[in-house]
Amino acid sequence: MAGTHVHDLPVHDLVCVGLGPFGLGLAALADPLDDVDAVFLDQRDGFSWHPGMLIEGTTLQVPFLADLVTMADPTSPYSFLAWLKATGRLYPFYIRESFYPLRAEYDEYCRWVAGQLTTLRWGRRVTSVVRVATPDGYLFEVTAETPHGSEKYCAKHLVLGTGTQPRLPAVLRGLRGAGPVVHTGDYLTHREALAASGSVTVVGSGQSAAEVYRDLLDGCGTGPGSTAWTGSRARPGSSRWSTPS
Repeated sequence: MAGTHVHDLPVHDLVCVGLGPFGLGLAALADPLDDVDAVFLDQRDGFSWHPGMLIEGTTLQVPFLADLVTMADPTSPYSFLAWLKATGRLYPFYIRESFYPLRAEYDEYCRWVAGQLTTLRWGRRVTSVVRVATPDGYLFEVTAETPHGSEKYCAKHLVLGTGTQPRLPAVLRGLRGAGPVVHTGDYLTHREALAASGSVTVVGSGQSAAEVYRDLLDGCGTGPGSTAWTGSRARPGSSRWSTPS
């Protein structure tokens, strides 16, 4: 098997499965390295960063220096500042006097980087990874399905950048009959239906929950008492809290 399924394939230094910000950042950092042969696989048709949460006016939780590359290579041509310059937004960003990019800006920036890299392979759904013994050690054989059939890749190193999947707690799944139960990752797709439902409860203590709660109040015109926000994160004097509108 090793002779047929490995040595008949070009051996890359690295195969990465998953092209979220981590995988895309790795691809951007590897791009100028002539001695690194890497390929990056993702099942989607192109880059998309949390499309269900690109609420107008919302920002990242981290400053722009925590982009795809700057903390590892401040000279990289794929930095957020390089994107601002290339798109004519450098001075508007500076004048805004905020170190925190908008979520929509970050998504555009990542798409800009992805559009310049030739090592990305979209539309590849990885179905198996096999560690194969060779006379010189081990290699990884990766099989991916495409609309045109299967492809195989061989590499000395494997990186998994698949990230996490949105998950609804089991206790909430039984509430579907009482109304739509939507993860924040799909919020914008269901925004109008939620706003029209007459009553919405946002469950969670993080930034995403806060953004959805505020958007429902400010952007969707839900009336007083129709939107509530509840979470379990500790606050002074209480281990639970609830904020009605």
